[in-house]
Amino acid sequence: MSGAVYGLVGLGELDLALPLSALREVVPRPSALAPLPVSAPGLVGAMALRSIVLPVIDLRPQLDLHDAPENQVVVVVAHEHRMVGLVVDQVRGVARIPDADLVPFGVATGDLLVSHAFLHGDERLPVSVLDAAQLLGLPGVPSVSDQPVAVAEVTESSEESGTAPSLTLVRCGSQVLALDVDAIHTTIPLTRVDPSPLTGRDCLGTTTYAGREVAVVDPMSFVGLPALQDDDVRAGVVLDLGVGQVVLAVTDLVELRAAGAEILPVPRLAAHRPDLVSGMLELGDGACLVLDCHGLRTDGVLLALAAVNIEVDAGTATTVDLAGAIAGGATGGAATGAPAYVTYVAGVGLATPLEQVVEILPWSTSLTPSAVADVLGTVVHRGHVVPVLSLARVLGHEPAEQGPSSCLLLVALGHEQAAFAVDSLVGIEPLEWSDPEHAGRVLEHPDRAVQAAPLVRLAGSTRLVPDLDLRELARLLGLDDVKEAAA
Repeated sequence: MSGAVYGLVGLGELDLALPLSALREVVPRPSALAPLPVSAPGLVGAMALRSIVLPVIDLRPQLDLHDAPENQVVVVVAHEHRMVGLVVDQVRGVARIPDADLVPFGVATGDLLVSHAFLHGDERLPVSVLDAAQLLGLPGVPSVSDQPVAVAEVTESSEESGTAPSLTLVRCGSQVLALDVDAIHTTIPLTRVDPSPLTGRDCLGTTTYAGREVAVVDPMSFVGLPALQDDDVRAGVVLDLGVGQVVLAVTDLVELRAAGAEILPVPRLAAHRPDLVSGMLELGDGACLVLDCHGLRTDGVLLALAAVNIEVDAGTATTVDLAGAIAGGATGGAATGAPAYVTYVAGVGLATPLEQVVEILPWSTSLTPSAVADVLGTVVHRGHVVPVLSLARVLGHEPAEQGPSSCLLLVALGHEQAAFAVDSLVGIEPLEWSDPEHAGRVLEHPDRAVQAAPLVRLAGSTRLVPDLDLRELARLLGLDDVKEAAA
């Protein structure tokens, strides 16, 4: 992920940003600020910040802004080991902005409080980047050293350990979670979550972000806490996992703050997913879980969901979601009405019509062993005992070592189900071309399934891949014998 991370704030109708390197933390504005024996434009007083006295400035009078809202916050801005507090109306999230997207500001004479601007969000709204040096250099405005305070100590110790000192605190219902700011791509309003074949377990559905359909995940249930209620889903934290993006559903953003030495370890006995939780952070009225940045970026479930981002057709501005793809409405380079295919690797690159796949499940490590050849074991899923087969071995190949994008493709067989374990999930794409000469060929033996499969070409690729009929393969393996016998 290239580019710098910025904290986004609002001041009246202005959308402003501060480089994360200059943003120490965000704290509530006290109901009253202490006066200082100093007079300077914008200086409104001082506040206690742990062990220091922090001068606070407010740009509203200089910018001719009126009617300040309640519950304002103070952004702690630092530059060259000096700090000052800046009053803003609200924190709007964080975003990683490529350097190429920054537009530098210039002026014929004098200095500017803003150094650059960029366009942000689906609405492409202009956001101005505040210049921390100019802010701390306002005539007559005092600043304080950041060296003696805990924030500086945390920053130094965090740099030595290789972790970022800044956290984004988000509220999920009544629970607060914290994420390393460096793990966050951006934050978005989450006004709509659409149903999807991926819906289930921790996935709430999909939403549209940056021209793609992206899976929305409940972070509460993901780490073993009570799931979010529908009314609690109001905002989203976008994570870029390299192979694609996922959105963590949250209620709202609480604050940005410095942390590091303050993060307390959680005993493994009390952690449902210790790989996803790096510790707990004490708050004024309780505590919050700090999610592990590395654990999120390497989790197999999140990587599999990120790998199936689907492009939105920019020409018609309609969404190509998974539900529409199953109904035969997928677009995005292919003809309208072309069926969607899930692409994956199981010894070789393969594709299967998405309508055959009931769910895409994470690789399960808790299988009940089976003595049947090629059956890795069984799992219980949604009231079904599901046999799990190694698809690569069924096809006569040696499976690859399990990786972050390894998953299970769930196929329905009447009232029964079977799951095919695949080496890696690639994506979901609409069909562009299929070989008509292969139509109607009968699958006779599993280890000849790839050779007997028709070839297809999917949107965005020039390569032909075998179209594997997983339902027919499951029937050929006799996985519905139990149902037939019971009938």
